[in-house]
Parts: sequence; structure tokens; C-alpha cells
Amino acid sequence: MRAQSHTRSSRNFLRSAGLAALFGAVVLVVGCGFAPRGALKVPEGFGAIAVTTADPYSPLANGLRRSLKRAGVETTGTADGAAQLVITSEAWETRPISVDAFVAVREFATRYRVTFDLIDAAGMKRLEQQTVELTRDYVYEATESFGNPGEQEIIQQEMRRDMEAAILRRVDLALRAD
Repeated sequence: MRAQSHTRSSRNFLRSAGLAALFGAVVLVVGCGFAPRGALKVPEGFGAIAVTTADPYSPLANGLRRSLKRAGVETTGTADGAAQLVITSEAWETRPISVDAFVAVREFATRYRVTFDLIDAAGMKRLEQQTVELTRDYVYEATESFGNPGEQEIIQQEMRRDMEAAILRRVDLALRAD
């Protein structure tokens, strides 16, 4: 009987300690000023946004359209009477950053650079031309399952998602400033 009582009180103590730790973590996070990033806010009456780029099948443009729709922003395929998020350039560059004793490349750096601006339906620039550049380094090991050429494709997909988020954060800040 006594062992059962001891086990029950140990569980209660652990539960109380866990709740106290959770409460302490919440107090620390709130006390330091942390706040989750809000959703993209488009001013009332701003209207639809057309994402335009030289490549109509650009994965970045398609991703931006999807992200805008998820944020509740109307998107359109044509710029007629709509604001435009204009992707003026999109460039990938991969270069070696280290070689081994046999002069085989072992590490690469991939750079992704996008230049864009935001023009409202009246033709006013709401966001002057901006350039965002992301860089990732990765190890290439042809004989291993990691570091293979497929990894570069995965890295590019991740960088594209990060680029979408970076562009939308800048658009959000520009629209909130008005």
C-alpha cells in the first residue's frame, strides 16, 4: 500500500514540476518580447495582386501566388487593374568552395538572387526594387547517399520557399508602412 502511495505522489510531483516548467517557459518567452509573426496584411481596397515574371512557369512565381492565396489575398493572372509583384530577375549560381587531395570538388555554395518590386493598381511603386540573396553551402560526396546531386535539388526547393517568405515579408512591411 505504501509503495502505491509513493508512486502516486511521485507522479503528482512530476506533473506539477512539468506544469511549472511550462509556465516558466511561457513567462520567459512573453517577457522577452517574442511574438509570432502575423499573417500578410493587405490594406482594405488594395485589390488583387498579379505576380509577373519573364518565365510564366516560374516555380517562384507559382509559389508566391499560392502563398498570397493562403494569406487571403486575391491573385490574378493579368496585370490589368491589379497591383503587380514584378520579379525582374531570378538567378541561380553554384560554385565549388573546396576540393580534396585529388582535386575533386567536395563542397559547393549555391546562391539564389531575386530582384523584384511592387506596383499598385494606380501604377505607384509601393516597394522600390529590392534584391534578396540567399546562400547555402553543402557537401558533395558522390559515393555516399548524402551529398549527391539530388541534394542540390532539395536545397534549391528549400531556398525557393525561403525566398518566397522573404519576399512576402518585405511586401507585408511595405504595405503596413502606408
